[in-house]
Amino acid sequence: MAKSRGAKLCLIIAVVCAVGAVAAYFAPRVFYANFGYLALGFQESRVPPEQVAAIRHGLGRLKGRVVWSSSRSGNHEIYLMRLPQLTITRLTRNDYVDFYPRFSPGGKRIVFARSQKPWVSERRYDPWDVYLLDLATGRERLVVRNANFPVWAGPDRILFIRGRKVILRELTTGREEVILDGGADPVDAAISTPELSPADPNLLAFTGRGKMNGVFVAHLGQKTFTKIAGGACELTWFPDGRRLAWIGGGGRGKTRVMVSALDPVSPSQLIDLPGTFSHEYFPRLSRDGRWLLWAASAGGHEHDIADYELFLWRLDRPASEAMRLTFNRANDRWPDIFIDR
Repeated sequence: MAKSRGAKLCLIIAVVCAVGAVAAYFAPRVFYANFGYLALGFQESRVPPEQVAAIRHGLGRLKGRVVWSSSRSGNHEIYLMRLPQLTITRLTRNDYVDFYPRFSPGGKRIVFARSQKPWVSERRYDPWDVYLLDLATGRERLVVRNANFPVWAGPDRILFIRGRKVILRELTTGREEVILDGGADPVDAAISTPELSPADPNLLAFTGRGKMNGVFVAHLGQKTFTKIAGGACELTWFPDGRRLAWIGGGGRGKTRVMVSALDPVSPSQLIDLPGTFSHEYFPRLSRDGRWLLWAASAGGHEHDIADYELFLWRLDRPASEAMRLTFNRANDRWPDIFIDR
């Protein structure tokens, strides 16, 4: 009898522990998804004077611009930093969530996603619209409704997702073409961060969450797929169109930036940032392939509210020479870089 009671007690304790672990894992995500804005607030933000000279030295002759989404005002807006000046300009002002800005091929415009209500977690892919902003005039306009993860596919075309479909849209005519249906076999997955190869429009890289889970490349003409990395996310193409970088597991902060060619696929580490801020996310390569821009936290994971800071690194230099560009307790994420000629 005593043994039976002991076994029952052990079972009850195991069940309680399992339920507690599940609740501890999902409860914060439920909170962030619905009330994440409560964790945001105004954050003083400036590059420390003692860091300015070091950053400018590391930039060398680089002249460029960085755009990203930041919550430093208490709400997610789009900001622009000029290099090497390190001056920061706020580009958007509204009560909604603005994120995922991407420079046009000529660097004169950006597209970005805006939530359809004041607070939408990044984990929810659907309630977003895509806007276009002219950097010279500051004028913005709605480009397409019910769309997310926009990226340029040419001077007058953008790529985005709607539901589980990847759609190519001509800005002048408004004509749309579905180039990948993620809801159909063999993909059967939620799609994010889709991007065409800069060298071959028949190659579409994307992150899948579902039957296809990880980073994949679709060969659109052949209707075949190459698996780059399982469980991975947030890809960026090299300018040769034959290599990808993405976020993989492992590393000091449980993530790191990985790289591989498409043929053969052979993943290796590109960078695992030394120091405290080593939870890497949101990688973006410059169009000349020389610079990697990303955000990293000191351990916080939630994309919407964690203290992510921006880092910039020239690929031919040691990882220890990566430069931190932002200094605040706000959420800085999804950057893009444009090199001015």
